[in-house]
Amino acid sequence: MVWGYKVTHRLGQPEAFGVNAGPCFPQIVSKLKRQDQTEPDQELRWLELGLEEKAPAAREEESSTPQSRGCLLQAVWQGPPSLVMQLLRQGAPSLPGRDRAGRTSLHLAVLRGHLPLVRLLLQRGAPADAMDRAGRTPLHETAWHGYWSVAELLLKRGAPAAARSETGLTPLHWAAALGRTLLATRLLAVPGQDPAAADKRGWTAMHWAAAGGRLPVLELLAATEGADLEGALMVSATVGHTASLRLLLALGAKVDATDGAGINALGLAAGLGHHQDTEVLLGHGADPNVRDKNSRCALHRAASGGHLLTVQLLVARGADVDAQDALGLTPLHYAARGGHAEVANHLLDNGAQVNAGGWLHKTPLHLAVEHGHSPITELLLSRGASPALMTQWGE
Repeated sequence: MVWGYKVTHRLGQPEAFGVNAGPCFPQIVSKLKRQDQTEPDQELRWLELGLEEKAPAAREEESSTPQSRGCLLQAVWQGPPSLVMQLLRQGAPSLPGRDRAGRTSLHLAVLRGHLPLVRLLLQRGAPADAMDRAGRTPLHETAWHGYWSVAELLLKRGAPAAARSETGLTPLHWAAALGRTLLATRLLAVPGQDPAAADKRGWTAMHWAAAGGRLPVLELLAATEGADLEGALMVSATVGHTASLRLLLALGAKVDATDGAGINALGLAAGLGHHQDTEVLLGHGADPNVRDKNSRCALHRAASGGHLLTVQLLVARGADVDAQDALGLTPLHYAARGGHAEVANHLLDNGAQVNAGGWLHKTPLHLAVEHGHSPITELLLSRGASPALMTQWGE
């Protein structure tokens, strides 16, 4: 996938999170089971009811140890909430403990999607802005898993909605990529939220929504101020998501807008052999002869990749079969260099010049021979290519 990070944890197995289920966990479970459960159970009921009043003060216990910190992480990840509450009462801190990935107890509670535990840890001072080693906050995790109610609580407690991971991803990026429409709506409502914020690869939340085909989120983001419809269109053409492409065009994206290299969405789709996307773009008026900064058009790109269906479609829609790039190379040159005999044959059937001279006066035949493509060499010779033509260097 796009994107994001691979979820490798398994419920009930804290080892997957770097939480060592050592001897302290069963020992403390056994010890706590013998203690009165009334007070923590009552506290849990208050939390489940959503009450924000401070819970009864914990009894003063002896200072916590590194072992108790590890046990708290284990309890948060796999134990019952009452166990977590009793560990906190016995002196286990809610702040310092982290697993090998740098996740805090709050991260793990969020990963469980356990709202009462999250609320308890926040009340006990767990920082809502804590980052793991990859720069992910608990709010990132809610966006990944779609825990809207947990996200709402974190935001109320000051979790930074614009926090960035090491790759520059915000919770909004993740919500958009995974189609969390409700959560994306909530994040957009946070004061100061910038929907146009880009990650380290230059993608915004709208780009991620387009890449994942998350149409409701894509439409939501398209309505924001300064929405980059054309950039999202480029992303849709690149990943081959036709539904996103159709929606963006319906929302008013300019079909022949180009990127920094002068390439339009049609050029991207054609070069990758996305035949259906190519057809949609042409149907919305895309010009098949738009050139990039190297004077290459969509047909050059399709021929280079050997995408016969796309080549046939472009030619049928008026693409210039003898278009020359900045080096004087035609689509037939590209097909010959890549050894794409069927593409070359179709271009020749539609009038491509078999002896077109490009850079250094090289013809398609020169390129086919140079790259050792015997079938296309034979094809070109059978279609009238001249073996007597010389390059600028007399070859």
